[in-house]
Order: sequence, then structure tokens, then C-alpha cells
Amino acid sequence: MAKIRTTRVGDMLTIKKIAQCCSPILTNHSSHPECPYPKTDDPDQILDVGTQLVVVDKGPAQTKWAQSFVTVRHMGKEFDILASDLRRFCE
Repeated sequence: MAKIRTTRVGDMLTIKKIAQCCSPILTNHSSHPECPYPKTDDPDQILDVGTQLVVVDKGPAQTKWAQSFVTVRHMGKEFDILASDLRRFCE
């Protein structure tokens, strides 16, 4: 289970629950009506279980987002994973 405090720049994170990166943050790949981000069908934006992400930055709460976060890179794209989502989506 990934934790914001122990994650460092250069670490590899592994997706443990299907997700998507079609926004500036990692989100749930769901069509739930209350989800603020629409479900994408673009296979380049869907992160399957086992996908490896490289941590390229880390930020404290109240800077870019209300929560602390890590910035990761995958297939040339960079996006953030909020602290509350790190445990849910990554190991």
C-alpha cells in the first residue's frame, strides 16, 4: 500500500485498481453519476491494474491542491495523485 509520507521521487507505483488520467489528477474509471470526471474510452488514458508509474515530484497540502500529492509520469504524461487516492489506487 502506497503512502504519501514514504513515497519518494524516483519510486515506482503500481496501479491496483483500474483508473484514468484524463484530467490533471488520477481519477476513478467509473460511470457513477456522482463522479465529477466523465468516464473515458480512450485507451491511452486508462490505467489498468499492474501499470507502473514513476514518481517525479511531491507536494505538500495547500500548494497546488488542498491535499498533499505526488506527481507521476506514464507514457509521456504527467499527472497528480492526491494523498487520499494514493492508497486506493496504488501499491
